[in-house]
Amino acid sequence: MGNLFWPPFSKSRKMESPPPKRHHPEVKDEELNKKQNLTLETIKDEAAFVSRFSAFYNSSCLSDLVLRVGRDRYYSHRFILITASDVFEAMLNQRQWVESQEPEIDLTEDPECIAVFGMFLKYLYSGSVQVSTDTVLPILLLADKYSITTLRESCIEYMTRHIVESPDTNRTLTWYQYAKMTGQEKLKDICQRFILSNFDVILDAPDWPEMTKSELVEFLSSSELVVLSEIHLWNKVEKWLTCEENRDSLVENLKDILPLLRFNMILPKSLLTVESSPLCSKYTEHFAEKLNHAYRHHSLMMDCGDVCENREQFRNYYSKDYYLCFPFKLENYPGIGKISSRIIVECHVPTHYMPSNQSRASCTEFTAYFYPRGFYNTITLYGTYMNRQTDATTFKLCRKFSDQNPVKVDVALVLYGRKNSVRYIAYTVNMSHLFGKESSTLTVENIIDLDKLMQDDSPYLIDGTLDGKLFVKVQDMGPHLLDTDTK
Repeated sequence: MGNLFWPPFSKSRKMESPPPKRHHPEVKDEELNKKQNLTLETIKDEAAFVSRFSAFYNSSCLSDLVLRVGRDRYYSHRFILITASDVFEAMLNQRQWVESQEPEIDLTEDPECIAVFGMFLKYLYSGSVQVSTDTVLPILLLADKYSITTLRESCIEYMTRHIVESPDTNRTLTWYQYAKMTGQEKLKDICQRFILSNFDVILDAPDWPEMTKSELVEFLSSSELVVLSEIHLWNKVEKWLTCEENRDSLVENLKDILPLLRFNMILPKSLLTVESSPLCSKYTEHFAEKLNHAYRHHSLMMDCGDVCENREQFRNYYSKDYYLCFPFKLENYPGIGKISSRIIVECHVPTHYMPSNQSRASCTEFTAYFYPRGFYNTITLYGTYMNRQTDATTFKLCRKFSDQNPVKVDVALVLYGRKNSVRYIAYTVNMSHLFGKESSTLTVENIIDLDKLMQDDSPYLIDGTLDGKLFVKVQDMGPHLLDTDTK
């Protein structure tokens, strides 16, 4: 009986051995690499690789295509163009395009793009190109047209880093126009902030006459423009109106632009200069109403009730004639303590523009407190001094006499930076507040990122000094501001 069940398998059947191990090549390579890792290194010859392809730029060697751009001819290679650009791939590699079979192709480009097309084409062979504020936009337009994504992104990044340039090389206005047309929101926002805060730089830039009317209307409609004075702004607008590019539409432009100029904010002696100008003498009918209203404003010294009807808003004027701008400085910002960093600015602000006599009766008084190293306050509780501190940079504007008429106030805090030897406004915060009996203080916490102020190369410091200006503008006043229907 014992032999009935032994062995468990029949004699004719052999015991099955386990399946053999599979050896994956990548596993072998990995194991081999581990053994050799002490001597393993990657040899990189990118420079030589790029150099080999760069040598074929505009070379007849192996060229199978000629590009005609304006009066220039470029020896090219279909393989390079097709691998670099989806547009060239469709044009040269798909039979429905006539160009795919032609040995020479005419490319139609704008004049500014023709001038840089060789630089653009060389990028396709070498992967690099030198750009400047003058050439980056036409190269970007070619990158857009031929769908060279990496070049487009690099050009836009270059623009964001070169917004700040001296007026003779500044192209921010042109870049702003491009960003609006193509939906480049990041570039558009950066350009717009710079333009509004540094409008005097734009007024002296070479592309100022090229500003479109719609953009000029956009900026002149803003009360956030930082500019020396309204007469300075008018002088530049007059040059725009009479420049060669705009002469054919001068009358139409006058009708749209003049209502946006704030003649009430121009000194009477400067109004006489406007009135005696050739432009005003020739088109008196367009100037008459604005000038008459401005003269009436200055001669009668309008009281608040009159001002409320057709009140022109203050811009951020930094001329001393306006009494709206209050400079401040804090030296050695990185080395100063929180308690010693508080900035106090006394502001006597005119309720309306009367440059001949800014008497105390026509002013509203404020005190501004700026805590650029973080807020602190000392209070007394049962005879004991207690400190309240935070790391939040804080701004406060307090009205001294809260029982006076309600006033609507616009405030702008600006900080200067320096780049490429250009002193410019690097940071701007615009605020609004209705001051009344129950609301006598405007408070803004975290008004600026403390970490950016504290970093070694802070864009908001000039040689370690916090240099800024405060604009305080009474835009309206009177009991009507408390009427819920007019808020």
